[in-house]
Formats: sequence, C-alpha cells, structure tokens
Amino acid sequence: PPLQPPPPEMLNSSSESFLGKISTFFGKFVSLSLRRLTQRKITGVPGNKIRSSDTSAFHELFNAVVKRRHLTEIELFLERHRLLSEKMKQWGIGDANVIYSMYYENLDFLEFARSKGCKSIVDVYANPLMDEIMLKEENPFGFSNEFYDSNVAKKKLSLWQRTATLADILLCPSEWVAEGVRKVSPENAHKISVVPYGCSINYSGTVNQPKPGKVLFAGNNALLKGIHYLANAATELRSIDKDIEIQVAGLIPDTITSHPICKDLSFLGKLSSDQMKERFLTSDIFVLPTLSEGFAGVVAEAICAGCPVIVTREAGSPVIHEREGLIVPSRDSNALSRAILRIVKDRKLREACARNCIEQIPFYTESSWSERLTQTLSNRLCVKC
Repeated sequence: PPLQPPPPEMLNSSSESFLGKISTFFGKFVSLSLRRLTQRKITGVPGNKIRSSDTSAFHELFNAVVKRRHLTEIELFLERHRLLSEKMKQWGIGDANVIYSMYYENLDFLEFARSKGCKSIVDVYANPLMDEIMLKEENPFGFSNEFYDSNVAKKKLSLWQRTATLADILLCPSEWVAEGVRKVSPENAHKISVVPYGCSINYSGTVNQPKPGKVLFAGNNALLKGIHYLANAATELRSIDKDIEIQVAGLIPDTITSHPICKDLSFLGKLSSDQMKERFLTSDIFVLPTLSEGFAGVVAEAICAGCPVIVTREAGSPVIHEREGLIVPSRDSNALSRAILRIVKDRKLREACARNCIEQIPFYTESSWSERLTQTLSNRLCVKC
C-alpha cells in the first residue's frame, strides 16, 4: 500500500551478525539490502559487547519460500519482536539494571528483564494518537489506506497500554508526544520526561545560501506529512507568484505524484544524503505541514543548515513562531500558503529567521542531546551516569 513503509527484512541484523559479516566479505557481489548491513554499525562500543541476530531474516525467508505465508503489517511486527525477544532472553541481561527500549518493541523481553529486577526506559518516538489521527484524515488520492486500519489501531493501542504499564520512564522527544501519552494513558503521565532529540547531520561550516522562492518539503509517508494540504497551497501560490516553486523530496507513490491536486508540486524523487544537504543549503524555506511526528528530524536538519522553517505544532519541533520560522495550524492550506508567501516576500523576516536558526544549532548537536538525556536519566533513576 502507498502508506506502508518498506519492510525492514534485516531488522535485527547488523555488520556484526552472520549476514553482516558475509556481506562485508563479499562486498559488491551481494544484494543491495545485504550491502546496507555493512553500514549498520555501533561506533565506540567493543564488538564483543554487541549482540545482533539474523533469526527474523531467516525466518521470514523460510516463510516466503516454503510456507508462502502472508502476514499483515502488525502481525509481522509482532513476530519479529517475539523472535528477537526470545533471542535476547537467551543472551540474558548480564549485570544490567536498566533496560532502554523503543515504543512497544520487544515487550516480552521487557517483561523478562523486569522480572529480573531491571528498571525500564521506553523511548516514545511517536504520538500514541497517530493512528487515531490518520483514521479520521480525509484521503484525496483514492488509494486504500491500509496502513491505518481501525483493527490495527486497537491492537497498537493495547500494545501501547502494556508498554506504558511496564515502563518506569516514558521518554518523549516533544511536548506533542507527551500530550498524546497523557491523553491515552493518564495514569502513567507521571512517568513522562520530555527530552528533544539531536541531529547528526554535519554541514562542515557551510551555511544556507537561498534561492528565493525555492520551497522544500521532504518525507516518504506523504499523507501523514500533509502533502495534500501543501498541494492545495502550491496551487494557490501559483496564481499569486509563479516564481515560487515547491519541491518535494522523498519516495512518493505514483498515485500521489500523478494526482491532479499535485500538479503544482515539483517531485524530486528520493535523494541521497549529499543531495538532501544541498537542498537544505539552497532552499529559501523548508516546509512540513505534518499531522503528527514525534520529533521531525528533517526540521532539525533544515535549521542546522540555517534554512527557515514553516511547521505545524504536530511536527514535534521546538520551533518558536517568528524565531526559526513560522508555526501554522495543521490541515490549513490557506494558512500555509500565507506563511510561505510572507517569508518569501519579507526578506528581513527571512534573514532574521535564518540567523536564529544558526543560533539554535548548538541545541541540536548530538552532544547536547546526550547531556539532556544523561541529566534526565540521572535525575529520574537517582544514579550517577
């Protein structure tokens, strides 16, 4: 389906796993998916302390070839994490007393670790209300919205409730995520700590040199990120100023790129990391009218390039209105087009926002994120990190 992300067949594999070592040895003679494993490394940690498993990859290959079994997105997710949990139980917890997990992944192992006396930290990287939001969203493109299904949403919500109960700390990257946690699980609201993520992108001292009127949008899950509202805004802007061009980077399905409402968007396709850097460094504005993010990394990447942004509060970005750019209501194409036009036409405002973006770069560094995270965990767990 257009909204379903590509399945991460090598979910638990890495450069240290059997498949990873095979791909490293044979290099360019293996498939692209295997070659990607050579880049999946943890730096700064000795290899003998890293555990990874190819179990789910082999299991899925067996099912595909022998059983030809089709699993839904949520069934596949649960099976992958059940297999990895079993593997992690075999590895054991060693002398660990804290487990750090992501959302509702590997819940069987989380329960196992808690039975051994471990505390648990869960990184809530998305708003638990996201499925509910998307189930209510109008889809103008006509494709089946299978990625957001009411039955799947109920299953995910039950997984979330189990997660929130097991966790000692619920780390939220933004107030938007924390708001969702409070709504769906108010009894666990006391576990929340808001710790914004960092940004690993490095521009090597290069700063944005804008091409006036060039507006950039980036993201693969286009409906979630509000591309239909951006498309309407682009059409409105085209009638006002034909020099304003809205460019879309990302793997966008043909059902969207060929749709009549997107006629005034310029689709760039999927860009490499270097190509994305170039776009951030030359765009006049970066725009993300998303309906829900945990912490929009692309917004942080734009800010670190010195490129002003226009976002919704649902982007989960610590942007302040008229500082790094503008905040607009979600689902409001008119407000979005007015905001774009305002920054494009008001060059003093645009320059001020660009300077403010540069001033905010230290906040987004990985070292700053590390300090925020370390301090929060130290305070909440009452330990010295």
